[in-house]
Amino acid sequence: MHIIDILLLVVKSEGEDGLCGRTLLQKKVYFLSVLMKFDLGFSPHYYGPYSSYVASHLDSLVNCGLLKEVTESFSDEQNVFGEIRRHTYSVPDNIEPVWQDIQEKPQFDEWQDALKRINEQNISRDFNKLSIAAKVHYIVSWEGNGPLTLPQVQQIAEEYKWDVKPEDIESVLSFLKGLGLVTTDES
Repeated sequence: MHIIDILLLVVKSEGEDGLCGRTLLQKKVYFLSVLMKFDLGFSPHYYGPYSSYVASHLDSLVNCGLLKEVTESFSDEQNVFGEIRRHTYSVPDNIEPVWQDIQEKPQFDEWQDALKRINEQNISRDFNKLSIAAKVHYIVSWEGNGPLTLPQVQQIAEEYKWDVKPEDIESVLSFLKGLGLVTTDES
């Protein structure tokens, strides 16, 4: 599937309320790309794996009117997560013909099923937890030569300037295990 199809699928899956936040969108697309083994150019960034490719196509969809974007500002002060504004994305009613075409693509059902697996997890609407989960997954997948201990994951996170505490790592392990992305030594 094309990145445009993927972005519309992710946003549409959130229903009428839309998808709240660019970080949440980036992390859902990250995990979807991992599950589907589809490279979308994710690399380390402050909030975890980030793709400028995804960001530019998101902006293009908004500019073309295929996605609606509502921006909420938090006065002159940042909110608790350091944001000064938050973007909410939704699918306008007028793209139904485009959506019908996307649903007919050969791999649509596989992508939709993978996204359902993500969305069924408890933390799927929590951008902070998904960000931590993406950081942990990125470290384990790209930095680890074999199994890593919690202190090793934390040390690598510090090298990326990511503030990830042991309790943060523990809190996202069930999400990562639920997607089959990590295993842990239970002994």
